[in-house]
Amino acid sequence: MSIDLSKYKFFNTGNKVIAVSTYAGRTVRGIAQCDPRDSFNETKGQELAAARCNAKVAAKRVKRAQKKAAEAEKILKDAQRHYNKMNAYYMDSHAAVIEAENQIDEVLKEM
Repeated sequence: MSIDLSKYKFFNTGNKVIAVSTYAGRTVRGIAQCDPRDSFNETKGQELAAARCNAKVAAKRVKRAQKKAAEAEKILKDAQRHYNKMNAYYMDSHAAVIEAENQIDEVLKEM
């Protein structure tokens, strides 16, 4: 799977390539630096720097997704508690109506 290099800005500084992208309004960088014993290849440097940048973005996404999932779970639990409370309120109210109607019937029978 190849990386879409058009998503990144690249800065070349001698034997180093820096890929820059953004995630959630923040700058994310990936760096590829050529070993002095190797010959510098700008294309491979861009690919490696972009891959490292992408890995950082992916890690940030996982962390944010985990936080958002925890928030959603809390909201869901709160909603379930509220639903249970309102359902119990409804059931109690319904029982009170039936009891009141029965009392009316009893009074009417005694007349």
